Amino acid sequence: MRRSRILIVGSFLAVIGALVPVAGMLWITWSLAVEDEQAELRAVADRVLLRAQRSAMQAQAAFIELSGNDAPACSPRHVALMRRVVFNTPAIEEVGYFESGLLRCTSWGPVEGTVPAIKPDFAIAGGLQVTLAIPPLLKGGTRKLAFGSGQYNVLLDPVRFVDVIAEPQVRLALSTNDGRMIAALNEPDEQLVRAFSRRQGSFTQGALSVSVVRSRNWTAIAMERRPAVLDTLRRGQLLLIPIALFLAGLIVSIVVWGSRQRLSFRAELASAIRTREFTVHYQPIMNLATSTCIGAEALLRWRRADGRWISPELFVPVAEHAGMMWDLTEQVIDLVGADLGPLLSRDRSLHIAINLSAEMFATDRILASLERLHKLHGIEPGQVWLEATERAFMDQASAGDTISKAHAVGYRVAMDDFGTGYSSLGHLQQIDFDALKIDKSFVDTIGIASAKSAVIAHIIDLAQALKVEIIAEGVEHQAQADYLRDKGVPFAQGWLFSRALPVEDFKTFVEEQGQAV
Repeated sequence: MRRSRILIVGSFLAVIGALVPVAGMLWITWSLAVEDEQAELRAVADRVLLRAQRSAMQAQAAFIELSGNDAPACSPRHVALMRRVVFNTPAIEEVGYFESGLLRCTSWGPVEGTVPAIKPDFAIAGGLQVTLAIPPLLKGGTRKLAFGSGQYNVLLDPVRFVDVIAEPQVRLALSTNDGRMIAALNEPDEQLVRAFSRRQGSFTQGALSVSVVRSRNWTAIAMERRPAVLDTLRRGQLLLIPIALFLAGLIVSIVVWGSRQRLSFRAELASAIRTREFTVHYQPIMNLATSTCIGAEALLRWRRADGRWISPELFVPVAEHAGMMWDLTEQVIDLVGADLGPLLSRDRSLHIAINLSAEMFATDRILASLERLHKLHGIEPGQVWLEATERAFMDQASAGDTISKAHAVGYRVAMDDFGTGYSSLGHLQQIDFDALKIDKSFVDTIGIASAKSAVIAHIIDLAQALKVEIIAEGVEHQAQADYLRDKGVPFAQGWLFSRALPVEDFKTFVEEQGQAV
């Protein structure tokens, strides 16, 4: 990855890292504020509805008591009963008694003049007749709501229904289910009340937060303008925004640190290639039947100028992204020739395996580089194995052409880390490779009950069916080696035999194994 791309990507990630936590916390605080606001509105609407229902129940109880009256109509004892009902029932302000459609007396006493009964607007559960707006008998009085049953009615002040504890900015309304206003607090818009009475639940509309609660007889509506939610939002932000800023700062710091590390590491890697700080260690490949060394895999190592060793797992991915793998491979070829040329020239039974990246199988350029091993160091092409992972063989056309040319020269081709990629049986049959290396993850399952434990046997059977050589990687225990030998696997490598060795140590190892040096 080029420096400019790293800077662009790093800057982009830093901006995203700064914005996402802040935006996320803003969204969370806004959502929590809206939820809190709507929960408060619903609680208020519930209280309004509860007061309306209790008032209707009190009226029902009053009618039951009045219906048991045996005193003469409008007699002092009858009026006293009606007064007692008013006194004992908080919601009721007055009781009236009717005969022949005319008001005869109230809890105040007999009525002078003719006061006709007003036709009820509707009936509710329990048979109560409801009249929404009873005009006052006295000048200057307010309209009342009446419940009627039989020859009686009771008057209530509708304001009692909405006389609940609520914030000053909350507008309340109690209406019929078809939208007729019964009581209101803080002057809610009647058109909105009619519209909202047909809905239910909590919602927002325009600049309003609304909660609507319905019962069989009534609809309670609580609403307030959205700016009121900002107070709750600000309280939440006082807590959450500092957390968001801390997370944003942390993410930005990590991104900046990572970008710098990648930039500096990439620059160090390029410098190391120029100054040839790399060396090759050799991991022996063993013949399981004879316990002798038949060759080695060349493994690149980087020892920095300060003496620290850098793992290939760190620098190889960077080299691949930065397009440095060709330069590294060229150095491996030169180092292998210088290190093992004399040894391989004297003992033609030994071979050396060189790892190639996927891009190197796209053209035959690598073959020209490998030619130096023969011309300059006397290593025969047949002693050189070219290893690559399954990904290198996915482009069958270009990889197949390069492999054919490699075979024509005499090189052998091995598929490395088999089982960890994407090869199908059909794919394997179309690629003309000479050896298959079983990945360590499958070797580790030998003798262990796991989902992968049966896979290695199938891989061995597959390789034998394809008539290719088999090398098992990562062998660490004698039981693994015994299993592989018994299954017909001829070659293996791993710490059971030896770790990857510096060149002089490898030569000593070969000599101790009985090979000519």
